[in-house]
Amino acid sequence: MFTGIVEELGTVESVEDQGDAIRLTVRATTVLEGTGLGDSIAVSGCCLTVVAVEGEIVEFDVGSETLSRTHLGQLAPRDYVNL
Repeated sequence: MFTGIVEELGTVESVEDQGDAIRLTVRATTVLEGTGLGDSIAVSGCCLTVVAVEGEIVEFDVGSETLSRTHLGQLAPRDYVNL
């Protein structure tokens, strides 16, 4: 359940264009403790599903509808996101 509490700032590692979607890769620590595939993490207020996680790296697929309604498509490497 999303509580609205920002636990940490994550750093965007990469944004990979996938046509009508992107693969968003973020470096984090605190929010990844106990996180697994299929879990949801709020990224700058938008709930995204974890598609890969290894160490301090987590990946999300962000679809066209989410890109059209959020600023996530404007992100670039080294940007910070609230988690």
